[in-house]
Amino acid sequence: MKCPKCRTSRLVEVGLTIAQRKVTMRSCSHCDTRWWDSDGESLNLPHVLELASAR
Repeated sequence: MKCPKCRTSRLVEVGLTIAQRKVTMRSCSHCDTRWWDSDGESLNLPHVLELASAR
């Protein structure tokens, strides 16, 4: 996998479970871009925060 912005492959991946969904946060070590996905679906930050605040 490569960064969608700078195309480097130096990434940090963190797996989380939020609202019973497995979410992966990826961060580029070169340009500091971050993105999230769940089961192959791209998630934007507002959606991730919405999931995290759901009760």
